[in-house]
Amino acid sequence: MYVIGSESTGATISEGYYLRHSNDFGVTFDAARNLTALFGIPAFGNCAMAASGNHVFLSCTQAVSGNNEIVVARSADNGSTFSSLQNVSLSPIVGSNKSHIAASGSGVYVGWEEGAGSSSEILLARSVDHGVSFAPAANMSATAGFSSIGASLDADGTNVWLTWSDRSPGNDEVFYRRSTNSGETFSDAVNLSSTLLASSTSFVKGNGTQVWVAWSEPPASGSNLPDIYVRGSSDGGFTFGNVVNVSNSGTVHSNQPRVGLTSLAVSLFWGEPASFREVYYSFLELAVPVPPPSLLTLAPGTGMQTQTVDVLLTGTGFQTGAVWQLGGTGTTVSNVECPTNESMRGRITIALTAAPGARNLTVTNPDGQSATLTGAFTVISASGSMLIEITRVDVNAGISSGGFLNGSSAYNSLLAHLENAERALQQQPPDLAAAINQMDAFYIKIGNMAKGKKPEISSALYTTLYNDYAAVMASLGGTAKPPQ
Repeated sequence: MYVIGSESTGATISEGYYLRHSNDFGVTFDAARNLTALFGIPAFGNCAMAASGNHVFLSCTQAVSGNNEIVVARSADNGSTFSSLQNVSLSPIVGSNKSHIAASGSGVYVGWEEGAGSSSEILLARSVDHGVSFAPAANMSATAGFSSIGASLDADGTNVWLTWSDRSPGNDEVFYRRSTNSGETFSDAVNLSSTLLASSTSFVKGNGTQVWVAWSEPPASGSNLPDIYVRGSSDGGFTFGNVVNVSNSGTVHSNQPRVGLTSLAVSLFWGEPASFREVYYSFLELAVPVPPPSLLTLAPGTGMQTQTVDVLLTGTGFQTGAVWQLGGTGTTVSNVECPTNESMRGRITIALTAAPGARNLTVTNPDGQSATLTGAFTVISASGSMLIEITRVDVNAGISSGGFLNGSSAYNSLLAHLENAERALQQQPPDLAAAINQMDAFYIKIGNMAKGKKPEISSALYTTLYNDYAAVMASLGGTAKPPQ
């Protein structure tokens, strides 16, 4: 935290600008240092200050060869030392005054008034190297013949926001421009106040997607005493909400608004003269954006065809009612639960027909935000031995389900073929040819059992056992014969 202020001459105090620095959020401050005496900061320079990291910047008005210029001093050590003054206005004929400065990252931006009366314009110079060098100043108002005054600007990341009062509409209005590329280009000027009354002393503050602009303006009721108005944006300054009268002071002059902004609230300060000047304050709590879910791990991350696997998903930002979607076909997700915002449980059922390979898992929260974990779950092809066991289970299930139409005696020959195929696979090395022959014999047997005037098995059981046969043949590298 940095505090700068000017002090008048006195018995023991020299004229100039003083700086104090705190590295514990304002709990304590170091000793005040006279920047005018130490580094030549103009004593009557109407200086503005900005900071970014350990870099501190001052922009001041200084007479150069009889003409006011805007000069900048920079510090890279928390204000312990400052560079020599750098002239950024470079306007030897037209006077430059009332600068405002903002900094973010390596970007430094200085805005000021140039000229007087109806010939005044708002200019801006930018630096992308921590203020070491500045590009030539650009005319941001460009309203020749009309007064443009009171520049205010702020920066956050690559975003830069600029406001000023402009008389080109016929009366003073608050105009606004924004940049999303560190001041390289700016949007067209927009009239934010848009009234028939004088709007002035604007102040802009931005933080992430939040941008707020405040200004003073007489109320529509006809009073000549200004109130404080504000407009806010939640999309980085692309669009703004309605104008709101915050002070509503009625019979008291309200002016010089200042805006403080965090991710949680926007705070507004302004002065109101009564018997003495007082500072008033109002704030608005901002809706805290809910982040999207983040997926870390899924365990276990594999499952075999025909298996049902209970899995645990870890991450952040999970909401009750979140939906899972596993890529590909042949898998079904069920029993999804969200015990905490950092873990979820679910069950994945893998069909025999599910294609082997990695699947992406997408989690979508009830608010519509989602995230995807690439390759979260891998389907593994079932082995020939396991598929034979599945076939044996289906044969036995045919008894209890009534699939064997003439009792259970006929199924023994089916089990024999399956047992012989399994023994062939257990040999070292596995006898694939013998296993395939046994499965073909199984195929012929179930076909014969399903034929004739008095079939021995139902058509439903035949279909199940044929599909089992085809799956085993595929796993063995054989060719399944067509259904009979």
